[in-house]
Amino acid sequence: MLKRNIKLVFSTNALMLSSGVVTSLLSAWALGPAGRGDLIIVLMWPAIFSMVAQIGLPSAYRFWTAKRPECVSALFSNAVIFTLVMGLITLGVAQLLIPHLIGHRSPEVVRLARIYSLVIPILMLTDLLRGLLEGARRFTWVGVLRLILFGVQLGSFIILWLIGRLTVANACYTMVAAVGASLLMSGVAVWRELHPHWRPELSELGTTLRYGIRDYPGVLTEFVNWRLDLMMLVGVASSTSLGLYAVALRLADITSTMASSVGDALMPEVAAAEKADEATRVVTRSLRLTLAAHLLILMPLWIAAPYILRFAYGVNFLPVTNVLRLLMVASVIWSAGAIVISGLNGLGHPGLSAIARMAAALVMVTALRIWLPSRGIQGAALASITGYSVMFLVALFWLLKCRQVTLWECLRPRWADIPHSFMPATLLDRLLRRTPRSTPRQTGEALITALE
Repeated sequence: MLKRNIKLVFSTNALMLSSGVVTSLLSAWALGPAGRGDLIIVLMWPAIFSMVAQIGLPSAYRFWTAKRPECVSALFSNAVIFTLVMGLITLGVAQLLIPHLIGHRSPEVVRLARIYSLVIPILMLTDLLRGLLEGARRFTWVGVLRLILFGVQLGSFIILWLIGRLTVANACYTMVAAVGASLLMSGVAVWRELHPHWRPELSELGTTLRYGIRDYPGVLTEFVNWRLDLMMLVGVASSTSLGLYAVALRLADITSTMASSVGDALMPEVAAAEKADEATRVVTRSLRLTLAAHLLILMPLWIAAPYILRFAYGVNFLPVTNVLRLLMVASVIWSAGAIVISGLNGLGHPGLSAIARMAAALVMVTALRIWLPSRGIQGAALASITGYSVMFLVALFWLLKCRQVTLWECLRPRWADIPHSFMPATLLDRLLRRTPRSTPRQTGEALITALE
């Protein structure tokens, strides 16, 4: 089942990546660097407010659904109540703060940012319901509802571009529709697959919050690590610089698709493993294969970077070539760190993964404050490399320490990781031999769409 889940997640991520490439091209052609920058400004902060208000619950939902499937009804009921309360409070706070967070922008951009903030409760409930599905390992439905989000965006962008109406405002309204469709699909999936009853339980909420709060600092800091560069640029950079940087980010994220596929399936499977040694082997082999695959594709993309920008986006985007190359390296490092962090969370150590992410956030904040004023978007990319490296190294240290394995055992390349993937094997072996990355990649998925 696990091999099937990873293949499903990888296929979904590949389709999302293809959708992202198309929408990225369409928005670049229609809006130019400045228009793309304005779109990022509009779409960015609601996703962040939603993530902050969740208090780490999506991760807790994945963990406890995998550990105790019988608690699904309580988790579902608590998710609805939690969203109604915290979602509306967060929406009110966002309406007050977002105009101050996006810097000096045009009245139209400010208006659209306020409109898009209405999706905050929708994003919160969608993430919690998806946490239920991922914990129950219903990855077919997880893939469907994620594809709905990107599919609605892609179809709408194509139509708008063909009729010459792809503007920042229409792109914003399209995203509202896409987020709503994703919530509807997630509700249908949970209802069909898990059959929850209305059974709110305060004790269950306390249990999930205890796990979520332990992981919460890590969720926040990992997201900060992943997109702190963009967050700071939104407040100080011009729309044109933001648009150029967004293209580089979108292309660099290509190299993290495989790690995303593994990370999405890894955490609940490790949590459900019956033996500690088995869980450790799952994590270490996932890490080895992810690193090997990323290093193989890094060099061709590095060489092709200027040609991709010239022929796909146009000469106006060529100045971002060196930044793109730096972000490709950063993406490889982030992917390795994400695998280790998913493993730590699945092994029941969310606090240790949080330490790694917090250390990285401190380093990245310092680096950005030093390099952003003097080096601009190139400084932002260098800060990402530095922060991701710290996250990976600290997380790897805790994994080695907790599981009593050596660095050589964890990272040593093994021929057995590759050829055995084509032979009959146990469930554990099949997982990691066909292993082809948590934003919190999943947490930031609504922000990913802004980069397209």
